[in-house]
Amino acid sequence: MSAPLDIGFGAAVITPSTPVQLAGFIEDQPAHEVHDDLELRVVLLRGELGSVCLVVCDLIGMSREFALPVRTAVAAALGLDLGAVLTSCVHTHAGPSTIAGSHRLGWITPDGYGELLVERAVHAATAAAALARPAVLRVGRWPLPGGLSVNRRGLPYEPSFAVLDAIAPDGDRIGSIANIAIHPVALGPECVAVSSDWVGPFRQTLEARAGGPALLLSGALGDVNPHHVHRQGNDCARDGFAEAEQLGRDVAEAVDAVLGEAELLDAASPRVERHDTIELALGSTLLTGGREGRTIEIELVEWSIGPLRLVSVPGEAFHALGRAIEERTEGHVLLAGLAPEWHGYLPSPFTDGYEESMSYGGEAVAAIVRALTN
Repeated sequence: MSAPLDIGFGAAVITPSTPVQLAGFIEDQPAHEVHDDLELRVVLLRGELGSVCLVVCDLIGMSREFALPVRTAVAAALGLDLGAVLTSCVHTHAGPSTIAGSHRLGWITPDGYGELLVERAVHAATAAAALARPAVLRVGRWPLPGGLSVNRRGLPYEPSFAVLDAIAPDGDRIGSIANIAIHPVALGPECVAVSSDWVGPFRQTLEARAGGPALLLSGALGDVNPHHVHRQGNDCARDGFAEAEQLGRDVAEAVDAVLGEAELLDAASPRVERHDTIELALGSTLLTGGREGRTIEIELVEWSIGPLRLVSVPGEAFHALGRAIEERTEGHVLLAGLAPEWHGYLPSPFTDGYEESMSYGGEAVAAIVRALTN
């Protein structure tokens, strides 16, 4: 067995002041109330040869202007290189925008919100470092039960989820990372209140059932919706939030039911296996309007924790792309969706639809896919 790892979890509230414009749907959504707090959750893994820090936000996604200051500040606070700090988002559609240029859609980011994210991230990361303690890691992947999600494009769909579970030497659960890909749109555009959607109820339920803090890491959710949103006439005032809460509970119960089956991970000291950028030219789409032909850089990060790989996916990947990344990687894989930044949809296959219009174009997406799967 490898030398033991230390692991620590931290959290901070990142709920904006109201009123705030919600980001995610095209409809005008000024929220004047908070249904449940948005959170930023952190996990720090520390070994003899280095550390890595994962920062997951209850936000729709972060462009570089928001993600990079968070990562830079956390890296400085913990004495890490930038590649050892990764930001990811759960993709709730009931929070403020942290995507550059989204003001053109009416998604106005609250003044000072970027600075708040930096301050809260450093607070949560330093708390995680202070709380870090020796852990035995267990990992597994299981089929996601039916009736919870649907491929909204009607593409082949074999959903699964993965869990990294951290257990103390005395048997107590230190915490867990659940890698689950379901769009947080159980709440529709008529649900006008700040909320983490089904994610908050999921974490609360899993924590109550299993013990220890729970972190939800989104994966390849680009074409995956909660099953119920295809039902018409969802009246938020009557049942929208209740349905989101029920979905969160159902998913948590599915995770809790298999935690005992997770296999022991021979967890060597975490390593940054990849931290580089690819350059690509923007195509002509609705998302790139006015920027066609410009060259941009996409940052890619990959960590190893023994035989486990954590791979950053810089946008909303389709289910098929997630499966392709898993298949090219030996051993267990966690996919960090919308990480370290949001760069639109990553449709696979690339055809013609809403998701393609909200991408960087076919050639750009193909370049990202090649970089993630080769």
